[in-house]
Amino acid sequence: MTDAIKSTMNLLKFLHWLGVLMLVCGLGFYMLTQWSLEISGMLLIASLIGLGLVLMSPYPVVLFIQWAKRQDEHPKD
Repeated sequence: MTDAIKSTMNLLKFLHWLGVLMLVCGLGFYMLTQWSLEISGMLLIASLIGLGLVLMSPYPVVLFIQWAKRQDEHPKD
């Protein structure tokens, strides 16, 4: 059971960092190139930023759930 949770956490951590990379690349293309003036560039930039944000989002939620479970297991007296 713990191996499955660890592998899931590792996958979510990888997807989180992949999302951060995609977001940074999308913002870099938007700020530093002229691709945002073309339709294909707009599509690429919007896809990178949007998918990056979607991939980043589950990992902090899972970290919060793990923290809450640890707080439940060790209540303060």
